[in-house]
Parts: sequence; C-alpha cells; structure tokens
Amino acid sequence: MISAKFYIYRNLHTGGFSIKHRGIVVKRDNFFIAENVMFKVNESGRQRVIKEKRKNVHAYTVCDKYIPARNKNSVDKLPIITYNPYKSAKFTCGNCSIEKAHKVLFKNGKCYLLE
Repeated sequence: MISAKFYIYRNLHTGGFSIKHRGIVVKRDNFFIAENVMFKVNESGRQRVIKEKRKNVHAYTVCDKYIPARNKNSVDKLPIITYNPYKSAKFTCGNCSIEKAHKVLFKNGKCYLLE
C-alpha cells in the first residue's frame, strides 16, 4: 500500500497551520504532533519572497502522519524550529540547519523539536 504524505505549512492568514493530503487542505489546526518529518523549501519561491519582499507559501514540512497533541505542557524548554527566507535557505533549530526529525510539535503558529 502506498501512503500519501501530509504537507504542513503555516497559514499566512490565520497564523495557524494548514495540512494538505493529496493536494487538498484536509485540516487547519494549531496544536498537533507530526511524525517522520522532513523540512522542505522551494528555492524559486524563496527567491520570489526576497525579490518582492512579500510572503508566499514556499516552505513546508512533509510527514507520514499527524496526531492531535494531548497534553498542553509548557514548550519553554523545547528547541524551536524556525525558517526565515531572508537569513537561510533551510529550516533551523538553534544555530544548525535541520532537514528531518522524528517528532515535531506544532503549537500556536510555531514548531518545536520533540525527538
């Protein structure tokens, strides 16, 4: 059985996240965990942002599955994953670029490394 991936990106209008499956937004959510995550940046979209100085969806995460997060513990001690097209062509965690992770928590418009 071939399973399609989930594509997650920050919704520029709501500040939360949109989750696409097979090309269709299947859910908008702001508190969930994704497993087997890869971080992708479309370079031509990034260059358009830099040139036009206007946001567009060109960076996203790809995962095998996502599940609702159960506890609402503090994220204060979790490493945050960020992306800034003006500073780097990759997602970063701390001072290092990150390409994949086992588990990522999505909460309040931000991503945190769980494992």
